[in-house]
Amino acid sequence: MFIIYADSKGSNVTLSPRAGEGHAPPKFTQGTQAFLLEGSGIANGKMTANVRCSSCLKWQDSTLDVTSTQSNWIWAAKDGSPMSSDSQGANIEMHDSNGQLTFDLTRARSGNSLNPFIAQAATTAATGASPSTTAASSESDESDSSDSGSAYGSGSSGDSGSQEESPSSKLRNILIAHGVIMSLAWVIFFPLGAILIRTISARNVIHIHSITQSFAYVLAVTGMGLGVYVAVNPESVIDQYHPVIGLVVIGLATIQPILGSIHHRIYRTKRQRTWWAVAHVTLGRLVVTLAIINGGLGLRMAENTRAGEIVYGVVAGVIWLVWMAIAVRAEAKKYRARGLVDGEKHINGNDKS
Repeated sequence: MFIIYADSKGSNVTLSPRAGEGHAPPKFTQGTQAFLLEGSGIANGKMTANVRCSSCLKWQDSTLDVTSTQSNWIWAAKDGSPMSSDSQGANIEMHDSNGQLTFDLTRARSGNSLNPFIAQAATTAATGASPSTTAASSESDESDSSDSGSAYGSGSSGDSGSQEESPSSKLRNILIAHGVIMSLAWVIFFPLGAILIRTISARNVIHIHSITQSFAYVLAVTGMGLGVYVAVNPESVIDQYHPVIGLVVIGLATIQPILGSIHHRIYRTKRQRTWWAVAHVTLGRLVVTLAIINGGLGLRMAENTRAGEIVYGVVAGVIWLVWMAIAVRAEAKKYRARGLVDGEKHINGNDKS
């Protein structure tokens, strides 16, 4: 794929040939013989890239049929401020819109001309004809491929995404919903349920805890479903670290109600803490902590903004620290109370002797 963005001066574009590798941000591909030709630049808010590629007939595992008169291509665009970077390996964010178009590649050959775009521009000016879409510049003119001012390769413009939601926009919205729901579950409600059972002395606190954690679990499973959908569309990335950790977290979270129920049943008869409670509490803290960390990994995998990652990290970190402080305080209080009880038993035992 040919990716372009504004250079540091804002007067020209940076061309970054990259190979697409599934549902993941493409990385700059070294050694690609693709170059910008004269006529490339930024004018009237529109980026133009006249590209000459000498090594594009075979691209890794793919080949390009230059005899095709209906070659299928796709374009994608990102809204917002210019990147203003001269680096071909600059990090890019996921696109906001995309579409499809076709080219007649039999007209996309340069022949003996070093820069057919300039030659065609001169011919167009002399004849007064309307410029046609080109195989090179149409790739960079994301939303209006019918007015590129270049010559070779005719094609039809793709859907700009303004009339109906494109597949990538739908995936993006599902991805956002996944992130929001998972953040609510693991950053807000799961820690909240753990905090409430340590800070409220009401008789029905166990029911409040159960309801809160059950609601958080429903959110987490819903978020998992959305995440799995995104991870297998359009190509599967379910084997990458974020989805794998997420599925493990959900699996461990499913065990939690079982451990809690067993402990509660025994506690009602013995009125003392059991090893089931220790397992329930310890596993819960580990799972929620792992889920919060995995949320940060998910933001990075989704190429979220740096500001978004910072906000998530700060909010999640503060809530986690508050939760841990309350947990430590509650445990210390239990040990002090247990020490007092043991002391009283020892004194009473000595009195009886």
